[in-house]
Amino acid sequence: MRPRTIKIGVSMMGMANMPVATVTIRQFADVLQAETDLVCPACGGKPKWSGRYDCSCGATYSHWSRLKRVLKATGEPVVKEKFTEEGSDVVASAYVMDVDEFSKYVDATATEYGIIVKDETSAKNLKKLLIATKNLNKVVIITFKDTYEERVAVLTTSISNRIILREIIPLNLADIQETMKVDLKAVTPQEIQEAEMFVKMLPKAEEPILSVTDYRTKGIIAKAPSEKVLALEQIISRVQA
Repeated sequence: MRPRTIKIGVSMMGMANMPVATVTIRQFADVLQAETDLVCPACGGKPKWSGRYDCSCGATYSHWSRLKRVLKATGEPVVKEKFTEEGSDVVASAYVMDVDEFSKYVDATATEYGIIVKDETSAKNLKKLLIATKNLNKVVIITFKDTYEERVAVLTTSISNRIILREIIPLNLADIQETMKVDLKAVTPQEIQEAEMFVKMLPKAEEPILSVTDYRTKGIIAKAPSEKVLALEQIISRVQA
């Protein structure tokens, strides 16, 4: 999504789309990537594409994956070290940090993953970690090595209380743009009262607003939502029973 300015409007006080805030939305972080070239493995030259990759040394390659990737600045080969094998278990490490300390760093999201556990011990320990994030002002950081890349993620919950592992862009790979933060710890009772009065004037959100009607929906066959949502309490109580 490209940067754009949007005016947030609500229907309130008898006025349709009454503007309440004007904001500029933008992606606030990109992943830094080194500039590289694809060169001929035989001579180091740059092949030309003509239905295939032809090099001046006479070598030909049917696909870019047959070429060698090197750093543009130094010519040094880019070598992918393989950390894990297909189907093998990945061992992750968990760390804890105060929220105030974590807020000094970047938490730009790379992607999110849902979590499922099956045994009582995992459920109990996972719940302890989540309690630390909600009640003890802690951030639980999970690190692990994927096939070729090291991952950094934060254990948390979504607004709908789904347990998620939110992968964040590593600090040394993040290109951060200026956006806004807010500190809601020192909110006054008056501010809370004003916010409460303000949101009471907003229209109630209904299920239809969670769907869209743009081109992406064309040809989509609607599926019934899955009711299979596993709760840690269900796992723990089932085993105890």
